[in-house]
Amino acid sequence: MENPADGISPVLTAAPTDSVPTILYFNSFPPSNWNGGTVLIRRLLRGYPPEKLIALTLSANNFAKPDPGWCRRHVEFPSLKDWGSRGIWRFKGLINRLKGWTNWLMLPAAAFCAIRLIRKHSVSAILTVAAGTFFLPAVAAARWTKLPLVLIVHDDWVPIVAQAVSVPQWVFRRIFRAVLRRADHIFVISAGMQEKLKVEYGVDSEVQMPATEPWEPTLLPSPAERNHALRIFYSGNGWAAWDSLTLLIRLIREKTLRRYGIEDVELHLCAPWKIDADQNIIQHGWVSESEVRRLIASADVLFLPYSFETEYQAFTRTSFPAKAADYVASGKAILILGPEESTICRYAEQLRCAELVTELNEEALAQALSRLASAEDYRQNLASNAQRAFALNHNIFRQRERFIEVVKELVNHKSQTSLVP
Repeated sequence: MENPADGISPVLTAAPTDSVPTILYFNSFPPSNWNGGTVLIRRLLRGYPPEKLIALTLSANNFAKPDPGWCRRHVEFPSLKDWGSRGIWRFKGLINRLKGWTNWLMLPAAAFCAIRLIRKHSVSAILTVAAGTFFLPAVAAARWTKLPLVLIVHDDWVPIVAQAVSVPQWVFRRIFRAVLRRADHIFVISAGMQEKLKVEYGVDSEVQMPATEPWEPTLLPSPAERNHALRIFYSGNGWAAWDSLTLLIRLIREKTLRRYGIEDVELHLCAPWKIDADQNIIQHGWVSESEVRRLIASADVLFLPYSFETEYQAFTRTSFPAKAADYVASGKAILILGPEESTICRYAEQLRCAELVTELNEEALAQALSRLASAEDYRQNLASNAQRAFALNHNIFRQRERFIEVVKELVNHKSQTSLVP
């Protein structure tokens, strides 16, 4: 049955239901199409039997809609939502800060709620994601119940949360170290994040890069010659990428690419914001996964920008964009504009699966686009390398199998050790 939220049909696990432990998914957001992290969790948990999945998420994030019937029991824990950044009211910042501290004070109650769900539904393991603060009571619940804890780390949690509550980073660094050492298994999104956790916190982890389902043959590109404007595609919220994305937009607005032999170009944007209208920039808004795939299939170049600004260095050196999984699976040429030391640039250089521009320079970006527009064989070579990267690191079926394998091993180990007198 097709999910009306995104048009992608859920794929059930091949594992026998009775052999899979019941787990508690304990996280701020439900698996959904809301952002890159929730999309990745959604894809992973589509391989888990719904009747073996219990969920506890925040009520303030109920706008993020999961797949119908994705779990057996879904509890939304009460939480307060801030008023965002729109509008002008001198007390709004103070009110939001008070709401944030109130949510912090409610975390112990969330842990007790989780313990109740664990006992009621015979949960055997806990899955959480290091984002926001709601994963902290998940750790407490795991400690209290002595259940295995699987932790997923997408981003560098410490600077993000420290900035949000105006508390020194060393405080949260100590908290995060305790969390990491309590986790029974840690999945990280990149080799850069794996290295960071090892060097700074002394913990081991397993890399699970962004992944997706293999593309259907009908969506894969044909070798036919391009007979339309050069179509460039971008999907994302622009965070930690705005300077690079702005450079491309400026090249298109000012018709600069004509000086490099590109007479006709279209930029297709899938983003939750709007920019000033331009006849060569088509804005689709934040769309479903199936619509993203359709737009990718009609594109020539897939654009992946990362920021060159110093404030984002910690992020770009450890994170890995969720959209990269769809990009490498698509059979299309990828253009990356980002700092040389970023994880995505180092990865693409190693596998030769994308055109790289490692300086925030108008001429360098224009020349790269000209090279991609004029050399069909070169584009096809990059696309072929990208699909090999997909088979190696980004196939969600392999990750689902590995996730279930890890959960089973942890649960079996805990049950065996509990029998030892």
